[in-house]
Amino acid sequence: MTQTQHADIVTFLTQTCQLVETAFIEEMTDHFVVSVEARLADSLSFEQALALTIDDFGGRKNIQKMEWTYRKVFLKSLVRDWWALVESQFAKAKRLRTMMVVGLVTFVSLYFGLMTDFTGVIERNVLWISVQWGGVIWVTMLTLFFLQRIAPRFKKVGVVRFPTLLRRLLSYLLWVGALLLYLGISTLEMPLLLKGFCYSGLWSAFAVLYLALLDYSMKTDPDSWYQTR
Repeated sequence: MTQTQHADIVTFLTQTCQLVETAFIEEMTDHFVVSVEARLADSLSFEQALALTIDDFGGRKNIQKMEWTYRKVFLKSLVRDWWALVESQFAKAKRLRTMMVVGLVTFVSLYFGLMTDFTGVIERNVLWISVQWGGVIWVTMLTLFFLQRIAPRFKKVGVVRFPTLLRRLLSYLLWVGALLLYLGISTLEMPLLLKGFCYSGLWSAFAVLYLALLDYSMKTDPDSWYQTR
């Protein structure tokens, strides 16, 4: 198979089928190459071999459905791999980093829990603004994610991929959950010392969860975050 023929396969998957997931495109390209080369060995032309291979996979619509199946599998693997990384934060290789981060968070949380409620008007407004802007960013990405298939011109600016969408959503949900619990604790009538320990436990747990998410992002293909075409 020539480089031009290989490029034609990639063009079919990315432009005709409008696939966007890098890992899935690479996997499908490999399947197409194997199938087309086998047919070329049977003396078929490249066009005939490609057409038969497309039929084998059920055509463009079915290939697009296969991409959604890939996304469902990825969702399950993300949750499983992320939680495994949460548990690994206390392993020997990462224990020092975790202790340093949690220690810093504990100190800051206890300080604010003992010295002040840290729930003034300015602080509340800043926290809620972060939630609102985080929500706007994620909803914008979700909108572009769904529009880029029906309006391919959006991909000229950038491609939003499913792994990106999930990581951003998980980051946002972690922050919103921590913030809601924090505001709930701040409304309770309890001694400042006890409140400080509650803050410490909350933000320390958030730090560990976020460290695991950071480790997960560093392990995955950076190309799945964003890429212009």
